[in-house]
Amino acid sequence: MDALSEPEKQKANNFKLPIMRRRYIAVRYLLRKTLADYLQTEPRALQFQIDTYGKPFLACGSLHFNISHTADLLMIAVANFADIGIDVEAVKPRGNLDGLAARCFAETEYQAWRRLSGAQREAVFYRLWTKKEAFVKAVGRGLALGLEKCEVELQAGGQFISIPAEFGGAADWKITELPVNAESAAALVTPNHSFTLRQLSLSSFA
Repeated sequence: MDALSEPEKQKANNFKLPIMRRRYIAVRYLLRKTLADYLQTEPRALQFQIDTYGKPFLACGSLHFNISHTADLLMIAVANFADIGIDVEAVKPRGNLDGLAARCFAETEYQAWRRLSGAQREAVFYRLWTKKEAFVKAVGRGLALGLEKCEVELQAGGQFISIPAEFGGAADWKITELPVNAESAAALVTPNHSFTLRQLSLSSFA
């Protein structure tokens, strides 16, 4: 808790369930520790601000980041360029998978997805979902932008087919599928320019 800001400590204390409190503290600490290591400073020294749409950023502006977590899995993306988004999801059966796909997929995506076998649908759903959510996080608009406005190729390694015009063309963005484990799907979205991807493992924060 010592590395957290006073507002972060207050938010942690507002969680009624101990496991949620512990996870929140762990996420904030690991984020601060990761960024501080890059900046060669103390975790508690970092100052965060929020943009117009609620996306947090470092006040110093020298690093950009995005985070995503599900259950006891946390992913942190860090770059020296802006507009990065990351998403990780636990792959699990959902009774309303078809309904979610109908709402969150473009019509052509949805129809192509419906033609898949039942065994394929779950994996492809999460593949597309993580890519779409990583994009709306990269542009800082979140789910309010509308996942159905981003169309993605269904196959493994698939890239954007179309995105809202205000964010350029589909070819202006790059999707990187991230290996996690058999029970999870993850994707990183960045501007489409060259960079070196390095993945580091952090301790569990459950």
